[in-house]
Amino acid sequence: MTQTTTALPSQQSAYPDSIGFGFAELVALLNLVRGEAAVASARALRIENELEDPRLVSAGASSLVARGFAKVEPGGELSVAGPVAAVTNALTAATRRMEISLLTPEDTDNVLSVESPDYKVLLQPRAYLTWFAMAQNPDISAAEGNFYIIRKHLEDNPSGGATIRRREDASGQQLLLKRSGGVWTIGYNTPGTPSIEETSGLDDAAVLDLVRRIRQD
Repeated sequence: MTQTTTALPSQQSAYPDSIGFGFAELVALLNLVRGEAAVASARALRIENELEDPRLVSAGASSLVARGFAKVEPGGELSVAGPVAAVTNALTAATRRMEISLLTPEDTDNVLSVESPDYKVLLQPRAYLTWFAMAQNPDISAAEGNFYIIRKHLEDNPSGGATIRRREDASGQQLLLKRSGGVWTIGYNTPGTPSIEETSGLDDAAVLDLVRRIRQD
């Protein structure tokens, strides 16, 4: 692979429900448009150290081609189109990465909300270092999408909790959330601050405003 290009889909491109990518495939996609945004996305995906490994780039590119997710152009360039190109654009041109942790007494699940000027995708880690990517609902705002993910988790897991933070925020501040009987309790956790002050009795609208604030919308 001597050069990499990305063919962007139109805004009307239809997404499948989700697309699963192996970590080597993501390394290859992130190398299509290398820059600060791609490196920051790699860090969020926990594959920053793998970006410079030519063996992984080659293996990922071969896998993408074998699965029909990419093709090799006559000049040797790797190109992607459709939903895969949209995921690539979101990762390599991202201006916001929201890290959502969904907590239960037994486990923690994660959702990474990645937003570029053109595309917004959600990514979830799964077994064997895979990530599943899906489009965010275009009929609602990204903040509403983040909020609904948290609310659905807490409706399904009343004893659980959730956190959300913007990875670009140098303060590292997290919004902590719990919900009981339709009423929310929130707090903020900032590195270096020992105590967490909780605020209870909030409704959905108030919490959505706090999600917008932590997103810095």
